[in-house]
Amino acid sequence: MKTLFIGDTHLKSALILPLIDELLVDHKIKRIIFMGDYTDFRGQEENPKLYAKDLMYLKKWIDEKTNKDYEVITLIGNHDINYYNHFPADYSLHDPEAFLAVSDFLDDFNLQVAYKLDDYLVSHAGFNILFDIEDWHFDFIDGQHDDELIRFSIAVGPNRGGRDGGGSPVWADFRELELLPNENFYKQIVGHTPQKSINHSKHILAGKPSEVIGVDTFAVDKNFNFYGNGEILIYDDISKKFEIKSTNWASEETKNKLINYIGN
Repeated sequence: MKTLFIGDTHLKSALILPLIDELLVDHKIKRIIFMGDYTDFRGQEENPKLYAKDLMYLKKWIDEKTNKDYEVITLIGNHDINYYNHFPADYSLHDPEAFLAVSDFLDDFNLQVAYKLDDYLVSHAGFNILFDIEDWHFDFIDGQHDDELIRFSIAVGPNRGGRDGGGSPVWADFRELELLPNENFYKQIVGHTPQKSINHSKHILAGKPSEVIGVDTFAVDKNFNFYGNGEILIYDDISKKFEIKSTNWASEETKNKLINYIGN
């Protein structure tokens, strides 16, 4: 089976997912993993219309793929967890009623903290040495672990401006995973840290081969300047090999569509 990873969408699903549609059939994809951070776009905290239309587009797309027998995994990110915990951040949607509506809507996404794919641990930001993996991380979030999720939302390391020794599985910086890997998972696939292209970092730590793969290639700033090139990672669990596919993401055409989409 082939698995495709979709980096942080941040209210840009309607622009990103058509690019994914072009790859699904051609490459015989059967599993799709969303890496989290479906919500929030810097500068759009007063734009509930954008949240509504993009999250509904995303949910419809996921439902359509599920009905066509794709396996769709939806991980939770640091932006999404604020809505789940009902604790707004400065970058969250500011309108209280709209904020709660987004919180309720995310309940239908069957979010989970992590996914195990062969030897790879997949999560939004990754598990560093400070956080242990637990069985419930692989299940749908069901309200039984709210205290742990609150801890996840506030555990931020210095690379992200926090005071903790390292970030939680929704806040860890890519560099933390390279320097402070979880001893039980030396191979991880993450979003969260924007990448200019798919970043497949390999090195040796404590005598063990370590891999961290960053797939967050759809980042743009509030002025619609592209940071990532929109590359897509695909994994074949038969050959145990990765493929990287390019898209038309970082283009003037996409930028014009994005400006129109955000503003309307």
